[in-house]
Amino acid sequence: MRILKVTLKILKSIFIVLGILLLLSALVLRSRVMQDVDRNLNLPNTYAIQNVQTGKDIRVNNADIKDGVKTVLFSHYNWGCMTWQFIQLEEDTYLLKNMYTLKSFEPVSSPGPGVELWQQPLGGTRRQYWEFIKQPDETYLIRLKDTELYVTVSATEDDSPIILMP
Repeated sequence: MRILKVTLKILKSIFIVLGILLLLSALVLRSRVMQDVDRNLNLPNTYAIQNVQTGKDIRVNNADIKDGVKTVLFSHYNWGCMTWQFIQLEEDTYLLKNMYTLKSFEPVSSPGPGVELWQQPLGGTRRQYWEFIKQPDETYLIRLKDTELYVTVSATEDDSPIILMP
């Protein structure tokens, strides 16, 4: 019985020490992650891309880093997965780099009305070239380069696919 009590005390002590180590690790990791987010959000030419009618932003679904994940509309937060670096290719034409996944988005198939956008490695194709067309009210239309197709929301709810439309 005495051995059992000693063993339980040792196990309890080990769990307390492990819990403290886990908590300290989480605090250190959180601090590091927040520094990375703050750094990325303050890089030059980084912005959220917000639909003016819904007030919601473009992001990769569930902030997933895999290729082929759909691009969706989502409520605005100051998150890296909702922050895009604008890499200028030509006047008013940009390659968009997600600051969390380090990838871009493009049509899932041949560009056409209703085609969804999905995440792919950065810079692999001209289907990632986006023209920003300034409007009189200081907003922009975003058009797929060399087409008459524009980035458009499919619905107003979070996680609604982003699509191309004339």
